[in-house]
Amino acid sequence: MPVINRTRYDIYADILSVMQFYSEAGISQIARRANLPIDRAKGLVEFMIARGLLVKFENPKQRPTIIYRATNRGSQYLELYKNLSHMVVEITEDEMELDL
Repeated sequence: MPVINRTRYDIYADILSVMQFYSEAGISQIARRANLPIDRAKGLVEFMIARGLLVKFENPKQRPTIIYRATNRGSQYLELYKNLSHMVVEITEDEMELDL
């Protein structure tokens, strides 16, 4: 089975998909569900916060104490990503039919 490398945009979409499914999550849950090491997930999450795709909340009464949630902009990114990936798949399939 060939190994398919994910682009950074694929990884952003994976993280946002986790957030869409759980609505909010801690860093270990994000890392586990997006199939990332924790240190890489932390860096990506911080990058996404800086770009307005995620927000960070602190709640000392809850475990984990730091949780993340997708913003409207993050949800829009995910929808655009899904639409674009469907278009790319359709184009690729059309090209494959022409090669026959």
